[in-house]
Formats: sequence, structure tokens, C-alpha cells
Amino acid sequence: MLDLGKLYRLVAVELSNITGKSEQDLELGLAEAYKKALQLRLEGSFKNPIIDSAGIFASALGISIDSLFRALVRAIMREEIGKIAFEDAREALEQLSKHDIDVGALGNVMFWPGMVTRYILEKNGLLSYLHATIFTDELGVQKPDRAAFELISDKLGCSTSQLVHVGDSLENDFAGALLSGASAILVKRDLEKSIAISKKAYIVNSLTEIPKILPLL
Repeated sequence: MLDLGKLYRLVAVELSNITGKSEQDLELGLAEAYKKALQLRLEGSFKNPIIDSAGIFASALGISIDSLFRALVRAIMREEIGKIAFEDAREALEQLSKHDIDVGALGNVMFWPGMVTRYILEKNGLLSYLHATIFTDELGVQKPDRAAFELISDKLGCSTSQLVHVGDSLENDFAGALLSGASAILVKRDLEKSIAISKKAYIVNSLTEIPKILPLL
């Protein structure tokens, strides 16, 4: 739902203001640190995902963790923070709400807590569409752990087999959901057209494809 690349761009702007480092270099550094942190998180290297990932980012950028946190706070206070949702997110959520489909958010975290993500969702006009929100700093487990998918299913009042999980990570979202017994939709925006992998698995190039696919699952 949210374009994290745009969020990291805002963080880079504020880090540049704080540290005097090049905005472009910081944005590239954030992207590389994100890839590294994703891999380490998948390997189970994070005991405290927020502090541990913050350490990875700060080390990669040659800054302090406090500077990183300060830049994040300043970024989410910017007017532009309300314009980082993907363009197809609201349309997809509106279509799902018309069909009385309960929608939730199950999110892994990096160097900010889930409550910050809720704030950003609200600023982008998306939080009101969600019937449940759970973030891994609140759970103690992270996707692709089966327990994370079971917890969001419980909060939405359905079984895991009734859950359809949508995400952009092959390992954390797509494989994690399928291994937990849920159906899975992988979002790849550079894909030419949507693909059906099985009766429980699809790859789509837009969130607006989801309302069309749900009756098939």
C-alpha cells in the first residue's frame, strides 16, 4: 500500500539536513542497507528488529542511530508523507470494502515501530479501510513465521485457510503465506500481466487486480 522508496527519499532529505551528507548518497545508502537488513531479518539475525535494523542502516550510512531516528521523525512530519501511497491502493481498498471483505495489515518492521506505519497509513487516507493492523514489533514474531499469519487470521475472525495474503516479498509474504496454509498474491509491478500459479497463488502487477482474483480463490 505504501511506497517505501518515497519514505526513504524523505528520510534521506532530512538526514542530509542533519548531517550535511549528500542527499543522493544517503538515498542510495538507504536502499543498499534495506537489502542487507531484509536478508539478515530473513535469516533470523534480528532479536530486536527495530534496534538491530537501525544499527545496520546507521552503520551503512556512517551516522548515529539517534540521527537516523531524528531524520525519520522529521520525515513523517513533512507534508509529503501524505502522498506516498501507491496510486492503486485506495481504488483496490474501495472495491474490497464494497464487497464487505475484511482487510487487515500484517507488517514486518525495520527501524520504526508499527505505530508509525499506522500514522503514515492514516495520513494517506488508508487506515480507515483496515479492520485489523498487526506489526511484528508488537508480536514478537515476523513473517514468514507461520504464527504471524495465524495471528492476523485470528484478529480478522477467519481461519488461516480463509486468509488471502498480499505482499511484495517472495520469501516473507508469498512463500510465508502459502506455507502457513493461506492463499497468496505476490505484487510485482514490473510484470506485463498477472499470472495464476495455482488455485491458491497469483502474481499481479497492480493491487486493482485483487478484487478480480478473490472470487477465484
